[in-house]
Amino acid sequence: MIITTFPATLTLVATREASNTSKTPGETPTPTTYQSLLLDTTDGAADAPDGHQQHGVAWHYGNPFGEQRAFERSAGAVDRSHQRVLQISGADTLSWLNSLISQKIDALAAGSTTHGLILDAKGHIEHAFTIVRPKESLLTRADEPTVYLVSEPESFDALQTYLTQMVFWSAVSVHEVALALITVIGPDTSTVMAHVLEDNHAPGTPATTTPPDTLPEGTITFTDSLVGTKDFVHLLVPRPALTDAFTALINAGAKPTGLMAYEAERVKAVIPEVHADLDNRTVPHEIEAFIGTSASAPTQRATVDDGPTASFVHLNKGCYRGQEIVSRIQNLGRPPRLLVKLQVDGYSARRPEPGEAITFGKRKVGRIGTVVDDCDEGPIALGLVKRSIVEKAIGSGATGGARSAVGTQITALEVDGTTLAIDPDTTHLDEAPKAGRQAVDKLRGKTR
Repeated sequence: MIITTFPATLTLVATREASNTSKTPGETPTPTTYQSLLLDTTDGAADAPDGHQQHGVAWHYGNPFGEQRAFERSAGAVDRSHQRVLQISGADTLSWLNSLISQKIDALAAGSTTHGLILDAKGHIEHAFTIVRPKESLLTRADEPTVYLVSEPESFDALQTYLTQMVFWSAVSVHEVALALITVIGPDTSTVMAHVLEDNHAPGTPATTTPPDTLPEGTITFTDSLVGTKDFVHLLVPRPALTDAFTALINAGAKPTGLMAYEAERVKAVIPEVHADLDNRTVPHEIEAFIGTSASAPTQRATVDDGPTASFVHLNKGCYRGQEIVSRIQNLGRPPRLLVKLQVDGYSARRPEPGEAITFGKRKVGRIGTVVDDCDEGPIALGLVKRSIVEKAIGSGATGGARSAVGTQITALEVDGTTLAIDPDTTHLDEAPKAGRQAVDKLRGKTR
């Protein structure tokens, strides 16, 4: 898997009157039971079918596979406004948040994004989020930085509660803001954005010409590493202006695209969501997207100016809750499981649901997460599978299984009778020697 586009630039859409720009783009929090405004205002918007979680946004607009094709041929705009946004601001924002999360952000530059995790004391993942820091010249002051955390709605309240409890005497404020997330994906993304970003319009437009739709005041645009290799941009727009922003993107050439298409791209890129794809025992090293694709070197002390990594974890920063377990696995051991992409038997009468057990023979060897239909590959899924099983499935062919049409080594993995196959092209086994283990062996006079 390739993680791309980091560090990312970030833009606050220019307003006609800068004095009207507010630090807080919105005030009304997202309701617990969310229903997007676009469900009633966009033709063909359909909810997710039975067996899929209802997010309160359009699953598709009548042609789900055709909508996903827009990601390859033009540009698709996806309503992801069920995601919720936390604003953290104040003089201690970067140092305070840096002390609590897995990412190193005390040197996070203005106008960039990264990702982070909050772990429990045993190194298990509790929260995952995107961290967005706008440019001070447009939104805030250099001595009082503001960051936005974009979080899954299922764990948002717990995340906000935890961070609020950890403020103590720090000069920070933590509160939800009414920003809605839209994602545009596809080769025409830059063309679409050029039409809706007011500053990019050609000067000298005749007064008699109707001006093109522009993004609402207070919109923030950014990129991150959670889409894979396609061209894309994320937009945080004021919730009351969600319909206007989405309409502007469609008028600029983007195709209305349901969440189903985005979920398929996420699964193909092996990017998990905590609530659907992980459990309360998951550690960062089990997720390649979280720990990084080249994270084989031993941990060491970070320098002050080190910026964030392209993943969710900075291996050279110290202390935060759960960091000891991360360092121990990095220097001494291997993760017990791995998150993998799975091909699901499309002829099965039953579709697996997140959280169900993956079995190998009669033995439980993992759990299945997101299951979604892809326009090319059919039903695909994410699964946390024991490392030993993954090694057998994608190793040297010792399992003796036949290969399917997509080149996956078939083993007897099942979910309640539905056959699964691990996709070897999106799974990488880190077999590099562990520096800590080598040091221990040397002290004991052992050789490996």
